[in-house]
Amino acid sequence: MKQKIKTILQTLMAVTVILFVSGIWYVVSAEKTEALHAKQEIEIQEVVDTLEAITTHTLPNFERANNQTFIDSTIACVNYIYNNTSDVYPVNLELLVAQAALESAWGNSRFALEGRNLFGIRTYDLREPHMLPSNNPKKWGVKVYMHECDSVQHYINILNNGTKFEEYRKLKHEQDINDPMKLVLTLDAYASDEKYFGKVIRIIKMLREDYTLN
Repeated sequence: MKQKIKTILQTLMAVTVILFVSGIWYVVSAEKTEALHAKQEIEIQEVVDTLEAITTHTLPNFERANNQTFIDSTIACVNYIYNNTSDVYPVNLELLVAQAALESAWGNSRFALEGRNLFGIRTYDLREPHMLPSNNPKKWGVKVYMHECDSVQHYINILNNGTKFEEYRKLKHEQDINDPMKLVLTLDAYASDEKYFGKVIRIIKMLREDYTLN
């Protein structure tokens, strides 16, 4: 009988020790798990913060100290638009920069300096902010923008959606032709000057030979 009681007590003591050790292991394990989860959350947040910093694109300052800074600023606008607009179809970059250079005198025309209009875009709604050219037309003005990038975005929208640029879209979108020398020949609606195409093509060649399009 005594031996049986002794055996029971030994068993109870063993179970108690096992439970005690298990309890300690569980507490330590839980603390380690919690610490691991906290570390993982910190690491995930760091990755999220890094990605947000990478993907956040701010409106660029537009500089025009020389032709290259004008080109760089115009391209910065294009990148800003593409990175902040989900439904925009890219246009040919050389053509865009060449037209901006021609229409705005490399960013130094009155309309570019005062109206931030790089493309000579007109408005026929004279309730909108606008400037009048020297010939003082009665039915239209040159549109005024808050930022040069706004005029770049409007230009892209005109080529992609304007009713007068279907030939451009047929060549660019349907035939997948991205040669600016060919695309410019579809922009009759932009060409009030009969020598317009030749001027744009000369600037495209100049861009390729003398400047960098990053």
